[in-house]
Amino acid sequence: MSLSACYVTSNICKGCRDNVGGIQAAYVIAGCVTGTTTDADGKILTIGATGGTVYSYVFEKNTSSYVEAINASIENGTVFYQQDLTMVFFKLQQAIRNQLRLLAQNTNLKVIVETNNGSYWYLGETFGMTLSAGSGESGTAYGDRNGYSVTLTGLEAEPARELAGSLQSTLVNLSLSSCTNC
Repeated sequence: MSLSACYVTSNICKGCRDNVGGIQAAYVIAGCVTGTTTDADGKILTIGATGGTVYSYVFEKNTSSYVEAINASIENGTVFYQQDLTMVFFKLQQAIRNQLRLLAQNTNLKVIVETNNGSYWYLGETFGMTLSAGSGESGTAYGDRNGYSVTLTGLEAEPARELAGSLQSTLVNLSLSSCTNC
């Protein structure tokens, strides 16, 4: 029996039922990220930048999601992770339209997602994310959604990392812009 250099190092045990799905918000970094520091487990301690602002995109519950697909090829010996963040915004509005237009023009977006469990995950860490799909819709009936749905996609060699501390304590040389009507 031979051992692989990539051997498994620990158990994954059944946990308690104390988990919920969904995401609360996404934080888009508008600045030049210079790197991250991590702890021994690989959690992110700091995200450093040369300056800039982190903008909050807050979602209504049960509308937006984050999915990370593991893509592996035995034939090619490759593994990569596709990160898809789907964001839903209510009401067709010029201000939202303008921001989505700017997102669509970027090719190296860095995004932090806040889950409903209160954890934060850093997306597009190495290769960035891009706006890959989206639509604005009026709906048909009075009860239909009027607004936007957009997807940001990133392809990474490593899965997303969790932030070790709070969002504000992790950001270095970046200011956090929060929504006032949240």
